[in-house]
Amino acid sequence: MKRPVVVSGAGPLIALAGCGSLELLTAVFDTIHIPQAVLTETTTDRSRLGADDIAEFVRTHARVHPDRNDSVYAKATARVDEGEAQALSLAHALSCAVLMDERLGRREALRNGVPLIGVLGVLLQAKRIGAIAHIAPVLSRMRENRYRISDMLIEKTLRLAGEA
Repeated sequence: MKRPVVVSGAGPLIALAGCGSLELLTAVFDTIHIPQAVLTETTTDRSRLGADDIAEFVRTHARVHPDRNDSVYAKATARVDEGEAQALSLAHALSCAVLMDERLGRREALRNGVPLIGVLGVLLQAKRIGAIAHIAPVLSRMRENRYRISDMLIEKTLRLAGEA
């Protein structure tokens, strides 16, 4: 089965790095693209949880792209932060999905017809393909690291994973 290509925003990288699970991205996706703005946002402050892990992961497993300045980017910057706008623009240009969890960014992706995947979708797919046995421990670590996921989404994800 062919695995999808994705452009990642900052949030999912931070969430997965914080719980030592960045490798799930390589299990789920064939190619991972990262805008320079997202790399800068996630790795400049090396005291940030997971910054070194993200830098190493991107160096070995992702393709970094220069920042863009097209119409998708220009429209998105009015509604979302720089990294999200760059991720949306790149995903649109590459005709692939964007990995993003932030609500405003997800809305903007829908406005631009960019397919969406969230970190919970990555976890579900990782479990389906056998890359992880259980989702619940990863979700617990994300919450311990203060990654915001609603109780409703966690319950739904655990039900879908057969862990409720």
